[in-house]
Amino acid sequence: MRKRILAIITTLMLSAAITCCGQSDTAKLPKGFQKLTSKGDISFDYTLYSPEEGKELPVVIYFHGFGETYSVMDTKVVTTLTGDENQALHPCFVLSPCIEDDVYLAQSDRDKLYIAVKNIVDKMASKGSIDPNRIYVCGNSFGGLATVEFTEKYAKDVAAAIVMCPALSYSQDSTRNLELMKDVPTWFAHATNDNVIPVTISKSAVETLERMGAKDVCLTEFTDKEMLSVGALTGYHQADYAVMAYPEFADWLFNQSK
Repeated sequence: MRKRILAIITTLMLSAAITCCGQSDTAKLPKGFQKLTSKGDISFDYTLYSPEEGKELPVVIYFHGFGETYSVMDTKVVTTLTGDENQALHPCFVLSPCIEDDVYLAQSDRDKLYIAVKNIVDKMASKGSIDPNRIYVCGNSFGGLATVEFTEKYAKDVAAAIVMCPALSYSQDSTRNLELMKDVPTWFAHATNDNVIPVTISKSAVETLERMGAKDVCLTEFTDKEMLSVGALTGYHQADYAVMAYPEFADWLFNQSK
């Protein structure tokens, strides 16, 4: 098991290194973005995209993948959700914590991170910036694991989640606690031939949730052809590319409300 986990982490780091090549200088922030810092039991930077107009809008919390700490604004989810097309259809805030690799690897640190992220969201809600009934969470790979854990922890607050090729095999607690999120609408997405995190991980999570009585949970698998057509690498561990290419995912997400 330990060898399998080390192999997964090594592959994720190599994949992230390829993805990050040629990333833009995040010191020059695009319009609408702020780079902020949360300090407390755990300190981390995060980016916040704010629409030009509107209050009580939904917020999407995006947990990036392993090794993407310094390129979070260039990830497919962030660039798509903050793009003009999506903002015209689904105006929203996008909150993206920049998570160091060592934080991702320690469950106690991940838990501190979730508490801090929730505190940020609560403060935004108290100011009337976001709609507290439309808090959405999504993430890819280790970010998919984080999406599940965050949703389990704050199931009463999360309106919906999109879980992409999640690294659930890294944390047994994440699968043992699935019942905590059975009432949260959740859409899993995974490439059929993902060679980093097998699709059976998502299949098992969905089957477990269904046995627990989940009424709104599903899994979409993407073929090799579909993955390549959206620009994913041949390792097929970029379900986020496919999810962001198909508008039905965003339409479903933004239609959910507590």
